[in-house]
Amino acid sequence: MRPLITLLCAVVFGGAITTQQAGADAPENIRDCTDCPELVSIPVGEFVMGADLDEPRRLELPEFWATREQPKHRVRIQRAFALGKYEVTRGEFARFATETSYSPAPGCWHFIGAEWLFDESRSWQDAKIGETDAHPVTCINWHDASAYLEWLSRKTGQRYRLASEAEWEYAVRAGTSTAYWFGDDPQRICEFVNLGDLDTQDRFRWHETKIKYDKMSDWKGQSCRDGYPTLAPVAATVANPFGLHGMLGNANEWVADCWNDDHRGAAGHQAARMTGADCGLRVMRGQGWTAVAASTRAAFRLKMNATDRRFTFGFRVARDL
Repeated sequence: MRPLITLLCAVVFGGAITTQQAGADAPENIRDCTDCPELVSIPVGEFVMGADLDEPRRLELPEFWATREQPKHRVRIQRAFALGKYEVTRGEFARFATETSYSPAPGCWHFIGAEWLFDESRSWQDAKIGETDAHPVTCINWHDASAYLEWLSRKTGQRYRLASEAEWEYAVRAGTSTAYWFGDDPQRICEFVNLGDLDTQDRFRWHETKIKYDKMSDWKGQSCRDGYPTLAPVAATVANPFGLHGMLGNANEWVADCWNDDHRGAAGHQAARMTGADCGLRVMRGQGWTAVAASTRAAFRLKMNATDRRFTFGFRVARDL
């Protein structure tokens, strides 16, 4: 008999978040095949998606970024689902590429010093940031991730997919309503998140950088050390209360949704937003190992061209239950 699994059950006063305990027969961890990503069962519940304008560290971003996380709205997660315990690793993606002869066009964007550069010698096989098969696969665009998920669905007979943006935020918050799942204090971020720390700044000469994200001010890192100048192995990242590792930082994660400039018109359920949007642009969540504390908050949203491959871009699987 499968043991009873205790999942986080929280009530946050003020109507922020509630999660319900999953049923006794809900699996804590799922693996559909030996080579399949390990999954964690995410319970039904509801939460408030988005962030207040005065959320800690948010004011470091330009005001136009703030509207992307507005308006705050309640979302109901009515169907339990599974989410990858870790980001998809290079080793897992390699098994897919070997079995299907999948071979994306070479090249990946990276930066050093003052600008983003396209390097045809970089790829998911070698992004040139010291990665191994135990690290997240990067240099992945939205279509690469979708191809992997289609293969995994055929292989297992289960419906694998990208999480919706609402599912992703619900999962990263894991019953919390703070800026980060570990609280509101950005001074502790290197304890929990692999992001652009002092080692990253030194390695990539950030003192020279003039890189801007849209109209963001000069990209400056954190004055702490998280132990990794680039990617961390997936199992080395810290798990949130749902048992999900690396949800903030490490690799940027594609989600299913087409890009909308903000949350106006959001339906309040867990399905991905696919209408009234630009589907040439897709949503990314979680930010990566080059990020700063202001952009690794649970509510932060990033728009990216679905065809872009960068040395911070990866993904995490979701599956219907």
